[in-house]
Amino acid sequence: MAVSGCTVVVATYNRQSLIEWCLPALLSQRYVPLEVIVVDDGSRDRTAVYLRTISDSRLRVITHSENRGLSVARNSGIAAARYPVIAFTDDDCITEPDWITQLCKPFADARVGLVMGQVFYVARGGRRHFPERVVQNIGAQWPKGCNMAYRREVFSRVGNFSNTYYRYQNEDTEMAIRAVAAGFAFRRVPEAVVIHQAARWTPRALLSSAHNAAVWPLLKRQFPRHYQTFGSPIRWGVVYPNDYLLIFLWPILVPLVLCRYLWHGGRDLKIFFAKWPAYFFLRRFHIYRAAIRRQAVDDEVSAR
Repeated sequence: MAVSGCTVVVATYNRQSLIEWCLPALLSQRYVPLEVIVVDDGSRDRTAVYLRTISDSRLRVITHSENRGLSVARNSGIAAARYPVIAFTDDDCITEPDWITQLCKPFADARVGLVMGQVFYVARGGRRHFPERVVQNIGAQWPKGCNMAYRREVFSRVGNFSNTYYRYQNEDTEMAIRAVAAGFAFRRVPEAVVIHQAARWTPRALLSSAHNAAVWPLLKRQFPRHYQTFGSPIRWGVVYPNDYLLIFLWPILVPLVLCRYLWHGGRDLKIFFAKWPAYFFLRRFHIYRAAIRRQAVDDEVSAR
């Protein structure tokens, strides 16, 4: 049975220039009935001014008085949604015209609670190299928040996006695993395509993202039977074990990888050296710290 409508939720914060590309694509979707909820998460630029210029009955705007983070913004959209399917994309993405139509097809199966689409960087069909590839989702393999949809029943049964996991930039992963752990099926739909706009990469942002890997000890502990549903970097009980090889051999590997980076058009050597080897050392530090803290909590609970 086909679903009877879709709500699209997109959160934005101080990115007027991006939402100006994102929103027209959403309002050009061929799917009916449709509503688009933009959550302005405390923007201080002219985002609100731009949104007031859009005259379309399908658009609803929710405004936060202060920036509260992506999970809270999405949850505001969920609470306001009118339709049984709630789709999500990001303000730096452009959806293809039949995106929602493709995302909604699997929901004809009542067992399906989550659908994931495919994400390309800048242009359809392109396969990028580091760091651009981190925002791709070739083949719709991963539950990325910029291209996914849920049956509203999922949120009613298992709760909304977690602010705790948002701190690891993995609130979308945890939400999907939680849905599967509750018994909902998922589908991958590569035909549902989103194009991620060009991103501005900085060494600071890259090194900050090393913290994200520390989510895996938490996911493994919380979902011991389901944390590997969409894949996992844990092998032999170790998170990203290849890091050790990269760290020990980096004096040899860095010159080789640098040549490859330049060959593929690498432009920013600061980005390259932030990854090789600083990123891997920092990632291991965060993983160790998360595991030690988790063990300390477990020991405290056991001692009670």
